Amino acid sequence: MKRKLYAGINILGLTVAIVSFLAIALYVHHEATYDKIYSDSDRVVRFAQKFVRSGEEQVVAMTPSALVPALMEEIEEVEVATLIFDYSIFSSVLIDAGEGNREETKFAFVDENFFEIFDLELLAGAEGKLLAAPNQIVLTFSAAQRYFQKPLLAVGNTIKVDSKDYQVTGIVSDFPSNSHIDFDFLASFISTRHGKEPQWSPANYYSYAKLIPNSDREAFTSKLDQLVEKYLGEQLRSYGFEVSILYQPLTSIYLGDSQLKEMKPVSDIKNLYIFGSVAFLLIIIGIINYVNLATAESTERNKEVGLRKVLGADRPQLFGQFISESMILSLSGVIFSLLILYLLKGVFEEFSGVSMNLELLLSPLGILLVLSLMLSIGLFSGFYPALILSGMEPLRALGKKITGFASGAWLRRSLVVFQFFVSISLLLSTFIVKKQLDFMQTINLGYEREEVVALNFHYNMGEKYSALKSELERTAAVQSTSLTNSLPIFIQAGYSISPGGDNDKDLMLTGFAVDHEIVKTLNLHLLAGVEFSDQDINQTAAYEENAEMNIILNQAAIRELGWTVEESVGRKVNFNGLISNVKGVVQDFYFNSLHNQVGPLVIFIQPSEANWILAKLPKGNPKENLSKMEDVWKGVYPERPFAFRFLDEEYAQMYQREQNVSRIFQLFSGIAIFIASMGLFGLVSYVAMRRTREISIRKVLGAKATDVLKILSSDFFLLLGLSAMFSIGFGLWFSQEWLSGFAYKTDISPWIYVLAIAFVGLIALLTIGYRTTKVFLQNPAKTLKDE
Repeated sequence: MKRKLYAGINILGLTVAIVSFLAIALYVHHEATYDKIYSDSDRVVRFAQKFVRSGEEQVVAMTPSALVPALMEEIEEVEVATLIFDYSIFSSVLIDAGEGNREETKFAFVDENFFEIFDLELLAGAEGKLLAAPNQIVLTFSAAQRYFQKPLLAVGNTIKVDSKDYQVTGIVSDFPSNSHIDFDFLASFISTRHGKEPQWSPANYYSYAKLIPNSDREAFTSKLDQLVEKYLGEQLRSYGFEVSILYQPLTSIYLGDSQLKEMKPVSDIKNLYIFGSVAFLLIIIGIINYVNLATAESTERNKEVGLRKVLGADRPQLFGQFISESMILSLSGVIFSLLILYLLKGVFEEFSGVSMNLELLLSPLGILLVLSLMLSIGLFSGFYPALILSGMEPLRALGKKITGFASGAWLRRSLVVFQFFVSISLLLSTFIVKKQLDFMQTINLGYEREEVVALNFHYNMGEKYSALKSELERTAAVQSTSLTNSLPIFIQAGYSISPGGDNDKDLMLTGFAVDHEIVKTLNLHLLAGVEFSDQDINQTAAYEENAEMNIILNQAAIRELGWTVEESVGRKVNFNGLISNVKGVVQDFYFNSLHNQVGPLVIFIQPSEANWILAKLPKGNPKENLSKMEDVWKGVYPERPFAFRFLDEEYAQMYQREQNVSRIFQLFSGIAIFIASMGLFGLVSYVAMRRTREISIRKVLGAKATDVLKILSSDFFLLLGLSAMFSIGFGLWFSQEWLSGFAYKTDISPWIYVLAIAFVGLIALLTIGYRTTKVFLQNPAKTLKDE
């Protein structure tokens, strides 16, 4: 109560540091516990296929539908196995519970063993085999809420899925946010063709198994290899492939190596180490802030210490007094932090992109963490000031000269250097991450993404597509449309080119199944040859008629085949067992994340595989054109909602995690600078108070405020220079580490380092200037009266 400003600044600094620490701790816990919410998660594995051809490797997270039955029947280490058919990869579905169709994307077919591995809470329905019969479906609670007024009474009702009746057999809790699986609708896999007759091709399914306790993993791996050889080895070798089935622990999927066709974007464990380090650094600079402020306030407490000693207080009593003060401030910081966390929960979730489970802080482990944090901060914050203050000699403490803290100048300077270092380093990290994100958003992808609209395409929409296309073009709502199997920002379908025709090489490449207007719609850059025409036959027709098919390759594919762009046009290749003619070569475009190199790509006509309609809007008012599109759409497909997405927005969404990381860095670099500025304020206050008489004498002799500012700031800017040297080294290391995850990366300009250092220097100058001006404006007659 006596030193309100001192206590207020300390509590504020500690509160900000503790809030940051706890928020990051909850974020790291969320990310580190992915898929650990399921029972026996340590015994669950997911399978993937590894293909090798001519030395090239490709690992795909999907497997054939026959794998799970074979595992259950032939490998004794498997306790139970299940599979998932993520239907949203291919198309959205129309759900009708009696009030008209709604388009849904989180839809999957799963087998009857699914809930034995992924044990979501059953809210309604009978325990046991929820999906044992065809045309059964389980809804999550949020999905049931959307379609039924009383969601828990939905069991037994019938809903239509793409006009087919499915009976609701259960309502389960929503999938946790830290699960790599996230669906709203789970239909019985036996409803599908491969559910009735499992096959070893195609590989469109995610397969999982729970192994028996204490299973022999080496024996399991050996039996798995034998199983693959039995069913796949000879067949794939005839096509020039070597194949193996790999498995990875369920709990390492999210933070492990990313495979092709992951169900959900994975993350990098390096981010957790980075954020964990940031959390501890913020606590440390919060403690430093306290020490510096305690140092600044010590000049007002020397007489108090001397008087207490004269009246009989011993050193342990005084030490305990100062430690208890820091404990009280630490406790206050913790209480305010918990309150702020509760109030700002939604803000942090929006920043980080993950849910914050505050209930964890009320668990025994959470309470232990908070108490340990409070005691640690109180002890480490108060130890140095308590040690020095309690050790003052009574005569010196009661005198006018302050000597106790002068001997610790090197420590205070070191603490300031560290605070500057953390502030500049976090600011540098923010600039580096943001520059890479800006680079990814502005890079020329090699195709048109502005004003290109994507709409879900279902296979049963094919008969009316021609009418839709002609009507859209007639009304000038679009310039062109094209059907594709994937959005061009993320194409994953795997194909191969084998020896045959004019080629003698094996090549694994990505396939883009389209119709004949793809080059026009995406404005792809043809380097040689011509684009497709409506005379080009599709892949299915080529197989049936034993005819040649025209294809377009990208530069990367041409390089792999050892040809030049010009000589490629007109050459023949064996594409997936079909002799195909290279009709054109397109400039490489980015059809995957910038984390990966642009690989070989084949573009071919196969509209029957389409999952998307891409529509290029005319230049001008997109709202007007979208309104025209909606009118045409409702006329052709009245049963389907008009749900569109812009291609550039989908591209930005691909890097949502990187954007979240950038926002988190921005937030905590600002917090670090704020706390460091408060610590600097404390140290400047201490120096200014010690030199009050000197400043007054200089003022009497004609010095200006700027002269005094130069004198007082020179030492601090030397410390800033030292911090900047360390920060530059950190920045070079961080830029190398962060950018190593991207195949295409920005150039880091030296101006980023200059800007970060200058910004922190400006904050420091303003802080020093404010405190110096306040002392300079004091009346010299008052400060020099004792002289």
